[in-house]
Formats: sequence, C-alpha cells, structure tokens
Amino acid sequence: MENADRSIKLSMENIEDAVENLTIHRYRVVAILSYTAMFHAARAILFRDGIKERSHECIPVYIVEKYPELETLSNILDSYRRFRHDAIYGLDFLIDEKEARASLETSKEFLEKIKIFIGKGKFLDELLKKHTYCAGIFWQSFIP
Repeated sequence: MENADRSIKLSMENIEDAVENLTIHRYRVVAILSYTAMFHAARAILFRDGIKERSHECIPVYIVEKYPELETLSNILDSYRRFRHDAIYGLDFLIDEKEARASLETSKEFLEKIKIFIGKGKFLDELLKKHTYCAGIFWQSFIP
C-alpha cells in the first residue's frame, strides 16, 4: 500500500479511536485524535505529490500554496493544529462534550473531502472492508 493510502487509513483509525474515547467522556483525547486524523488525511496529499512533511505547520502552508481551492481545508487544519497544541500543552485547557463532538464531526468531514480530492474514496472504503474488522460498524455509526 502506498504512503498516501496508509495515511488515509491511519486517519480513519484515529477517527475510530476518537469515537471510542467520546463514549468514555475523554473529550481532550477526542480533540487530539480528531486533529491527528485531519493531519494524516492532509498528509496523504503530500505523499501523493512526493513531498515529505517536516512539521505540522508546513502541511497547511503547502496545501494552500499548491492547491488554492483547498484553502478552507487548510485553514481548518491549521486552526485545529493550534487547538491540539493548547490541548496538549495548555495548563488551563478545558473542552466539553459539545466541542469534542464538533471536532470529531469536523475531522470526519475533512477526511471525506480529502479522500474525494485525491480520488481514493471508493478504493479505500473497499480496502478497509477487507482489512479492518470493524470498518462496517465504524462507517455506520461514527458518533454514539
């Protein structure tokens, strides 16, 4: 499997982990995993282009410069990058269920848009049905 496909698959796995953490009220973890899912989805574009990222900050810059039509996605990624930074390093960071669900929904939408953009949507869905035990459950019920 090429790196772009592996990155998309990893994005999907992070969303699945975020869903599981939402059920046990680990909202900070949901936000971090949601960003991580977006990071890996966006990284698939770079892999497809033969680019290796060197920092989280560079990915949205590359995307918006190379693909101006993805500016909104680039801005979303950068916004959640800062949010994730606060979640990990901030001493006073608090997140409630509503914000956690919003970050999860955003990551789900972000991934779908990236999959469409790189033309991997159907291929990866089929791949996951074959190789991931809970892919059917995962896609049928994203959020409890």
